[in-house]
Amino acid sequence: MVTENTHPRRDFDNLLKTALKHGFWDGLKLFLPALWEAADKNKPVEFLDKELQKVTFDLEGGANRLDMLARITLAKGGEEYILCHQEYQGEGGGDLPTRMFRYMAAIYLLHSKSPVGIAVVMGSRPNGEETYYHSDNYGVKVSYAYINYFVLNTDDEILLAGDNRVGLVLYAAKCAHRSGRDEDKKFRYLREISDIWAKRGWNPHDKRVILEAAEYLLNLTDENYVQRMIEYLENLQMNEGDREMYKSIFERVYGERGRERGREEGRLEGRQAGRQEGRQEKALEMAQNLLAEGISPDVIAKTSGLSRNEIQSLVNG
Repeated sequence: MVTENTHPRRDFDNLLKTALKHGFWDGLKLFLPALWEAADKNKPVEFLDKELQKVTFDLEGGANRLDMLARITLAKGGEEYILCHQEYQGEGGGDLPTRMFRYMAAIYLLHSKSPVGIAVVMGSRPNGEETYYHSDNYGVKVSYAYINYFVLNTDDEILLAGDNRVGLVLYAAKCAHRSGRDEDKKFRYLREISDIWAKRGWNPHDKRVILEAAEYLLNLTDENYVQRMIEYLENLQMNEGDREMYKSIFERVYGERGRERGREEGRLEGRQAGRQEGRQEKALEMAQNLLAEGISPDVIAKTSGLSRNEIQSLVNG
C-alpha cells in the first residue's frame, strides 16, 4: 500500500539547520576548506540567532530568511562572520545572487564587516543565472562573490570522506534527488546510509540529528518497503544505544504517518456520512412536498429513492 508523505517541508529546513549547527566545523570543511584551516576550532562558535531576525526580506519568488549566521575566531587573531543560506528553489526560482547580496549588506550594516557568504544549493538553478551578484548603474559598479556549494554536483566520495556529519546529510539529499518516487531506490539508499551511520562514532545527539534528516529525505511511502526496512534493521550490527535510538525515530516517523492516515480516513468517513445525511434530509423534504400535492406514496418512492416504510411514516406522522 502506498501512502502520502505527511512531513511538512519546514521540518527538513529545521533538521538541516540543526545538522549544520551541530556539525558546523564539518560543514565549513566541506564548503570552504581555507577558512576551516584558518579558524581556531578550539574556540566556541557563536550563532547569532537574534541578528537573524533582523536580516529578513520579502523577496518575490524566493526564500525570505537567512538560515544561519555565525561568528568564529581565527587562529591568528580576529574573527569572521559566516552567513549560510540553504537554497531549495529549483529552476525558475528567485534571484539567488540578489538575495545573497542583500543578506550581506544587512549584516554589514549590523557589524561593519562583510561576512563570508555560503549558499548551499540543494537543487538545480535557472539556466543563465549568475553565481555572483553584480550591477552597473551608469558606470557605478557593485560586485559580490560568495561560495556556491552545489550539492548535486559534489562527488559522493567527498561527501562521505572521513566522519563528516554534514556530508552524510547532504549525501542523503543527493540520494533523495536520485530516487524521486522510486521506493526501491529509496530503500537501497536508506539501507546504505544506515550502514554508514551505525559505524560512526559520533555522540548520541549528533547521531539523532543526522538520522532524523536522512529519514526525512528518504522517507518510505510504501508499507511493504517499510516492513523490509524494519527486518533489515533487526539484523544490522550496532550497539544497543544506537538500536534503541533508531527504533524510536523509525517508529515516530512511520507511526505518526499511520496515525495521520487514520485521522484522515476518519475525517473522510465523517464527510461521507454528512453528505449522506444531507441527501436523506432533502429526499424527505421532497417527499413531504409531494404528499402535500396529493401524489401517491408509490410514485414518491420511485422518484425519491426513499423506502415505502419511510414515506408511510411521513403519512402517519
